[in-house]
Amino acid sequence: MNGQNLNQEAIDIIVEQVLAKMGKSTLIVLTTANGYHQEIATQLEIWPGIQWHILANQLSTGELAAVHHLGNQVHWDGVNPSQWLNHYEQILFPFLDFATLGEVSNGLYLTPASQLFQYALMKGIPTYALDYQCDLNNELNQLLGLSSNVAMRKRTALQLSNITKLGAKIGSLLTIKAYMLGIPEQRDSVLVSSMPSGYITLNEVKNKGVSAYTLQDNLTDLAAEYIKEQQLQ
Repeated sequence: MNGQNLNQEAIDIIVEQVLAKMGKSTLIVLTTANGYHQEIATQLEIWPGIQWHILANQLSTGELAAVHHLGNQVHWDGVNPSQWLNHYEQILFPFLDFATLGEVSNGLYLTPASQLFQYALMKGIPTYALDYQCDLNNELNQLLGLSSNVAMRKRTALQLSNITKLGAKIGSLLTIKAYMLGIPEQRDSVLVSSMPSGYITLNEVKNKGVSAYTLQDNLTDLAAEYIKEQQLQ
């Protein structure tokens, strides 16, 4: 029996390796992130049909530590991005940051990330990005205290709109998963656990109902505003 179990385990490993090699060749470009490293990596790990390749820079050590097990790390010497990108069928920016967003939105090519982002769009390579880091309306940036300035929120929203018009797909993890895997988008929240202990998120309030909480609870700003709006109705 033990021999049979070992043989089956070896077979399963071989099958997984073969399926991984058959998956769609996808480049992950890492940029610096303020949070959600492990939560995002955990979700990417279970996406089927993808062969991950990871490009990191010298500043994204924490991000690389979270996702390094997903696939092989690759290197780019900064030369001929158009030809280098021919190896990949699609590209994902799991931690799209303000700097890269600003560069791409304004047509600047200052960093490797923004260069690859824009060359991928020019070549028609499907280009995706998660917006947790760079959308000031997201709860992560609310918790970091970065959402107080209305003008700045409008500017980042405009920048996100601009790169969407260029052909990029930007959104939450579930939205991008639906795009990349061609499956219906689910409505479940997958990043609630990443919030600091004691904070109640908007998703939790919607899932459990407004009556389960009061304004005296430790709510995120979005959750508090939602409860206020519901109480006025």
